[in-house]
Amino acid sequence: MSEERGKRLGFLIASLEMSAEQREAMLSLLPQMTEVQLEELTNVLEASYLQAATKKQDKQFVEELKNVEEKYQQKVRDINADTAKELDAIA
Repeated sequence: MSEERGKRLGFLIASLEMSAEQREAMLSLLPQMTEVQLEELTNVLEASYLQAATKKQDKQFVEELKNVEEKYQQKVRDINADTAKELDAIA
């Protein structure tokens, strides 16, 4: 279990965008940390890694939602315009 966590931490720390000095400082703190602290650090780094890894997909998803919203709003405008024309024809 500790070996697995060590590998995960190593991978996560290596993937962080930071200077070599910052990376070394972080690695030097690891032996002094408790199991609970190491677990918490692993969880935080995993969340950060996943957030960075999905950033592009998140942006694409937001763009797709905007496109769907615009199409919906255009349909509503079209229906309202058609309804207004039909009401005018009746009057």
